[in-house]
Amino acid sequence: MSVTYYRIKDLDLLGKEDDYVPYLYKPGKGWVVDNDNILMDRVMGFDDSEPDNSPYKIGNSSTMDLVKEISQKEADKIIADL
Repeated sequence: MSVTYYRIKDLDLLGKEDDYVPYLYKPGKGWVVDNDNILMDRVMGFDDSEPDNSPYKIGNSSTMDLVKEISQKEADKIIADL
């Protein structure tokens, strides 16, 4: 089982990908499935503001810079501080 943790910088959120399923951490609820693709859009660099035929719609480095991979220990500390 592979789990990768992320800090979503622009939204000040915590995310994780657990066996290819993305989650967001919601205080009071815990880990909830990211049905809106907030995490994976940033990981893949998907920029919805780009036109459909733009080469920058997917793999957009500006979008990818909005998320940072972190350790489980860092994620646990963020959760403890909430």
